[in-house]
Amino acid sequence: MELNLVEKVIALEGVDMLGTLDPEHIASIAMIATEARYPGGAMIIEETKPVDALYVILDGSVEVTHQGRLMDEPKRGAFLGLWTLLDENDPIAFTAKAVEDTHLLRIGRNEFYDLLSDDSQLIWAVFSAVVKRTRKLVGV
Repeated sequence: MELNLVEKVIALEGVDMLGTLDPEHIASIAMIATEARYPGGAMIIEETKPVDALYVILDGSVEVTHQGRLMDEPKRGAFLGLWTLLDENDPIAFTAKAVEDTHLLRIGRNEFYDLLSDDSQLIWAVFSAVVKRTRKLVGV
């Protein structure tokens, strides 16, 4: 069964980086988000290959590895590939594989750029959220 807009908004509000955005901005992102399903064992993102989307885990679990070493096991509400929305040229530095059947929201880079080009307030809100997330990661 496919999620409706309200369910997508609720899922996106639970994402650390996006949760700081205004509800109207989250709704705009939810409108461009599509659902993706991966069976257990399927590759979602492959290290060194280009990725054109951010993924938000709705259900299931994912194993994130770098050069074969386990780095993380994100669950519901976590996101994969944030930097792919902001840097389209560099390949990703990790592999993400579905451990079990996994349901994701996919936010495509091109659709995201189109959304940003129509809403300058969203640009500032996203950059602010990214800065806050980066500061949190580096402990500043």
